[in-house]
Amino acid sequence: MVGIHPVHRRLAELTIKAKAIGGYQLLTQNEKLELDHCLAVNLDLILKLDSLKSLAFIAYDTGDTSWHQDICARIEALETKMI
Repeated sequence: MVGIHPVHRRLAELTIKAKAIGGYQLLTQNEKLELDHCLAVNLDLILKLDSLKSLAFIAYDTGDTSWHQDICARIEALETKMI
């Protein structure tokens, strides 16, 4: 199942509106602030997931099953929030 985080849904909504009105520069000031906030939240999500996935690979590669399971649980918890 592919989850859609509320931030990603809002980014899509703002993009649809921007395209309809002729560009992001025509969004209201509040919408521009919201867009900036959504982009920051998205960046944080991506950095966390990428970091955890890199650690999971290292744990797997070193044969540390306990550490690997812990990291995978943290990844799953973060991805669950994306549904």
